[in-house]
Amino acid sequence: MKRVHRSDQRGAVTLAVTLGLLMAMLITLLAANRNLLVEWRQSANQVHAATAFEAAEAGLDWATAMLNQDARIGSDCKPSPLSTQTFRERHLDPAVADFTPRASTSACTRGDTGWVCACPGGAGALDGSGDAAFELRFEPAGTPGQVRLTASGSHRDATAQHAALLALQPALPHPPATALTLRATGESIDAFFVRHFGISKSQWQRQPAVHRLACEGDCGAALAVLASHGVTLVALPGDLLLRGPLVLGTPERPMLIVAGGHVQIQGAVQLHGVIHGASLGWAAPAAVVRGALLSEGAAAGDGSMDLALDSTVLDALRTRQGSFVRLPGGWRDF
Repeated sequence: MKRVHRSDQRGAVTLAVTLGLLMAMLITLLAANRNLLVEWRQSANQVHAATAFEAAEAGLDWATAMLNQDARIGSDCKPSPLSTQTFRERHLDPAVADFTPRASTSACTRGDTGWVCACPGGAGALDGSGDAAFELRFEPAGTPGQVRLTASGSHRDATAQHAALLALQPALPHPPATALTLRATGESIDAFFVRHFGISKSQWQRQPAVHRLACEGDCGAALAVLASHGVTLVALPGDLLLRGPLVLGTPERPMLIVAGGHVQIQGAVQLHGVIHGASLGWAAPAAVVRGALLSEGAAAGDGSMDLALDSTVLDALRTRQGSFVRLPGGWRDF
């Protein structure tokens, strides 16, 4: 008969206790690792959701900025000399006063080299392999001069959607009733400007759609270059000389020029649009102006200039040209 020593019994108990402690530690480590994986997944989901949220917000800002640019763009949303449409014209029908949206979308994806965009009429859809993306959709708002812009952001498996109401701040909301309009006696210069433009001169000049031209004297060539690139709203700080031969604006895309000083028209100048200046003068027997002239002071010239009030030109400046801005209270995310 074999006898069991007490020391062997103590060793077996120690081994059992040690194995039990190891098992308890293993279970604790597995539980901690599981919690760590859950937290890591939650953190990753939060990052993806925040990225999608910011992508949607970036889409709203990008689309608003693009709406206020006059550059004609290609299918990659970049300026192109071969294109005939701006971002606004690609998405909104310029011939309709309430800006009926076209059945088209734009989208951008962020990749290793930056944002890559596809505007309506592009060769194909984005590949969706980028880090973040957004897609834009325009819808009727039910009010003339307003549209609803929806931006859908995405990142991995997360999505977000932002919508905002955009309203047009017209370039010339209150057109003059006569082809040549002078400031009335007793009316302040600021009141005269606000009466036609709806806002102060400094506010009008700060609009996103207004191009500020640092030019004095004969700026006809510079204005012609801007007009060829689709620019229609221009602000100049000082005097302005327009010397013909010169053609500015069209009935569909008239120009609106606000000069801080004296405006002088000489020679064969053809203008479809409106000029506002501190004072006006002309010696232009071959000039043709279809639109209106506004003067804060005097206006003097010969009677041979062909000046006529054009309702088509003024209606375009009142209903289809200007800057799009977000309406307060018209934003939501969901």
